[in-house]
Amino acid sequence: MNNFGSVGVASPDHADHDGPDLELLRAQVRVQWADALEHDDFGDDEDFFEIGGNSLLVAEIMATLGAQLGARLALRLFFDHSTVNELTRVLAAHEAFRAPAR
Repeated sequence: MNNFGSVGVASPDHADHDGPDLELLRAQVRVQWADALEHDDFGDDEDFFEIGGNSLLVAEIMATLGAQLGARLALRLFFDHSTVNELTRVLAAHEAFRAPAR
């Protein structure tokens, strides 16, 4: 399992175009948010904490996403990137989720 979020996190601006399908990853993030919040009435650029989220839900979301992605995700990632779009970009930017070099 990869550790993600403590050391060596790539900038969201450096996402690899050959990396993960961003729409699929974004959908995974949205599903976890909707499950935790018990509603899906939010946009991808809305702050999690402004739409009813709290730190306990963050822990639940990150544990589930980490299990799905095969990585240990630091909670700090969520606090620093608290919209669906921001979190998706930072997850996609990490080397653990990029396509292998050819």
